[in-house]
Amino acid sequence: MIKIWTLILVILVSTPKQGNCQLNTIQSQVDSLKYIHSTMFDCNSVFWKIIASKEDAIPYLIDKMGDTTTTFAQYKCKTGYLKTGDIAYLALEHIIPLPFFSVTGMQMCIYENGCQSGVFEYIEKNREQFRIQVNGWYNKNKRKLKWVKVDVQNLNPCEKANNIWGHFMLE
Repeated sequence: MIKIWTLILVILVSTPKQGNCQLNTIQSQVDSLKYIHSTMFDCNSVFWKIIASKEDAIPYLIDKMGDTTTTFAQYKCKTGYLKTGDIAYLALEHIIPLPFFSVTGMQMCIYENGCQSGVFEYIEKNREQFRIQVNGWYNKNKRKLKWVKVDVQNLNPCEKANNIWGHFMLE
């Protein structure tokens, strides 16, 4: 009888709670960004699943921004292949549009073909410093962030398909 109760206790103690499972899944999804390729922006890709996790994904994405692993994914605003950290940054940008100047102190006001000039160059040259800056900005401001719904007409098809109806903004 004692063995049965011991076994039940061990199972109860070692079974992860639902919340922990969900966070482990998000971390696994963020870790899998290094395997993303040309289908990165497909609506059923892990990229959009991570964004749909909203604030639960933020710490993992910030941590991953320092990753220099080259992927086979490309993005119109960066020449060559994206690094895993670049993809983490892009996902984070969908969750919280980061105010680049407030985060880095660098003014990036020129846009060419819909791309903010200099951002990826800055990240490439200062990857770990940028990760630390984003982390500091987030920790300073996370209690001031509020989820803002976006008008359905302003959502892209992937946001709609993944029930991403907005993003965080500073109050």
